[in-house]
Order: sequence, then structure tokens, then C-alpha cells
Amino acid sequence: MRIGFVGLGVMGAPMAQNLLGSGYALTVYNRTAARAAPLGVRGAIRAATLADVAVASDVVALMVTDAEAVHAVVDGADGLLAHMAAGTVIVDFSTIGPRATVELAQSASERGVVWMDAPVTGGDVGAKAGTLTIMVGGDEETFVTIRPLLQVVGERIVHVGPSGAGQSMKLVANLVSGLNLLAAAEGLRLAEAAGISLQVLSEVLPASSARSFEVDKLLERWPTRATAPGFSLANRTKDLGLALDMADALGFATVLARAAYPAFQQAVAAAGQDDETGVARHWDNTPRS
Repeated sequence: MRIGFVGLGVMGAPMAQNLLGSGYALTVYNRTAARAAPLGVRGAIRAATLADVAVASDVVALMVTDAEAVHAVVDGADGLLAHMAAGTVIVDFSTIGPRATVELAQSASERGVVWMDAPVTGGDVGAKAGTLTIMVGGDEETFVTIRPLLQVVGERIVHVGPSGAGQSMKLVANLVSGLNLLAAAEGLRLAEAAGISLQVLSEVLPASSARSFEVDKLLERWPTRATAPGFSLANRTKDLGLALDMADALGFATVLARAAYPAFQQAVAAAGQDDETGVARHWDNTPRS
């Protein structure tokens, strides 16, 4: 199976590296071409255009920022769909929401291309280790076909349902983790205001009923005010907005997410490309009541 990979950022580059290391013939493309250089050194073919990726691949994986970026690489005369053969597959690891995914799957189907949404969770650590959780939407037969590929980059692979279902599941997961992160940040900043040290917090919170992955991450990164993103504030805020859009489309009244969203928006306006734990800076500019 010949694999193409488009989008070699914080998540995409290590995922592509794992595929290459597992023996797949890999063709890579990134808008900023220099990001493809390390993979080229390791044996990947560096494509000059998206058309080159399309004609060289049986499956093309995408890991880009948002729906706009996905459309930029698949649409138009220079996009992937214009050059992919009937029967080939696009696996979209990006998080773009169910509505955009259903529309893209329909466009792909009209050209004989199968679209599978496969958003991931597990962060840059999971991408490097190949331990991501992957939530897949789309045709079940195609899911069986691409499962060996997915098992290279992920540890837990779940077929959620038809096109868009993987995206819906991802937004639910990111809503929960985002709210958990904001709760952890608020607790941390309240503790600081009360004169409780980070050392004490690090001893107590992970051993209490408040323990969580997000608490651990915040306690690890906050002391150095980490800016290099494992997952950026911009992406965290984008995903929470997509979850709110999904809830609105379903007529579901969100409560906590609706209340939390402004805090993320304020933080992202100040430092959107910083690590998501930077949301704890929200309280730097929030007056005490």
C-alpha cells in the first residue's frame, strides 16, 4: 500500500515517521517544504505538488489545522481530488467537525474516492509513540482495509459509525478534556491566590479525586510557562467552537462549554500558538471579584 501524507506539523511529522519506519512507501507534502526534509533524509519521497502525492498514493492521509486547510489541499484543479484515481482513499486525521466532513465525503464520492474521517487524541506524545486513539467514521469495509495503517500510528482504533461520526466523537472528547483543563487551571490559580505552592499542589491533586490527565499536564508545564505547543491554544479553542457548533446543530443546550468558551477566546487572542496550558494565563488579566 502506497501512502501519501499531507501536513507535517507537530502531529503529522511523527505520524508520518512511524509509517515510514514500518516499511510503508511514503510520499510527503507540506506547504512549508522545509518540514518535509527530515523525512526525505529517512527515505520518504518529497512531493513538489499535491498532484504528485495524489498519483503516487493508494491512500492519502491528511493532518492539517482546520476545515479551511483541508479544502485548500483537496479542492480545485491543483488539489488532491482532481488527481486521485477512483478507488483510492483519503484518511483525514484532522479535526474539522462532522458537517464539513460529510460535505467533503460527498465531493470525494462523486470522484470515486473514499473519504474516511479519523481524528486522533493523545497529543504530540502519542503521535511520537504511536499510541494515539483514533476515532473513525466512514465505510466499514474501507475501515478494515486501512486498519493496519491506523495501527501503526495509534493504539486504540475505534470505528464509530458513518462519515462524520469520528469527528463527532472527537469533539465530545475534546469538549470534556478542554473543560477539564480549564477547571484544572482555575483551581491552580485559586491555589496560587491562597498562597499554596505548586509543590504542594503536585503532591495533593494527582492523589485526590481531582486527578486527571489534564491536571498532570498543567502541573508539568505551568512552572516553566511552556510556550512550545504539544497542542496549541488556537487548536484547543477551535475544537471547542466546533463542539458548540455541533451542539447548536443538534439543538443541544450546552452549559459548561458555553461558559468556558470566552476564557479560551481571551487566552487565544493573547497567545494562540502557545501551548494550551497557557489558558491558565486567563487569570492574569481577570479582576478579582
